[in-house]
Amino acid sequence: MTKKAEKSDPVMLLGQRIRELRKKKGLTQEELGEKSGISYKYLGSIERGLENPSFRHLSRLAKSLGVELDEIFKFQHLEPSRSKILKNIGFSLNGMTDAEIKLAFKLIKTLNK
Repeated sequence: MTKKAEKSDPVMLLGQRIRELRKKKGLTQEELGEKSGISYKYLGSIERGLENPSFRHLSRLAKSLGVELDEIFKFQHLEPSRSKILKNIGFSLNGMTDAEIKLAFKLIKTLNK
């Protein structure tokens, strides 16, 4: 994955979770990379959501972090809250033209049916 990931993108959330677990263990990227046999540069790209790691790499990372593999996928708490989403929608609407706002409202009404 070479393009910048969205904050709610699963690959981005996975990377954030790996970073969170690494920091909880007090490890640097270099240390975790060395323990898991992964380049620290590649690990940095994973943590930034720029790379989609293989199952093999995820298994190595979990083992090196001292967690079960499923623990790496527990990133629901990293997703934006309802209030943050609503706030961002408000900011987005402020930058729109009247026609764009009307279209956005129609889309929301359609979803609400």
